[in-house]
Amino acid sequence: FSLPEIRVKKGDTVKIELKNTEGFHDWVVDEFEAATKRISAGQSASVEFVADKTGVFEYYCSVGDHRAKGMMGKLIVE
Repeated sequence: FSLPEIRVKKGDTVKIELKNTEGFHDWVVDEFEAATKRISAGQSASVEFVADKTGVFEYYCSVGDHRAKGMMGKLIVE
């Protein structure tokens, strides 16, 4: 969640590589039904999806209250 926003073009195949440096986390964007598995510190996980609709979509960590604590960002599909 070091990036506050990610910009892609409609129709792009998007691959997100989550590298966890501490704690227990995942990466989720509901509108594309995309999510990594939940991983522990030192692990990596990835998810790939097609950005088939335009707009601004929130991505977040779904573990506990991490989203409420600010583990989120914007996926902008142009």
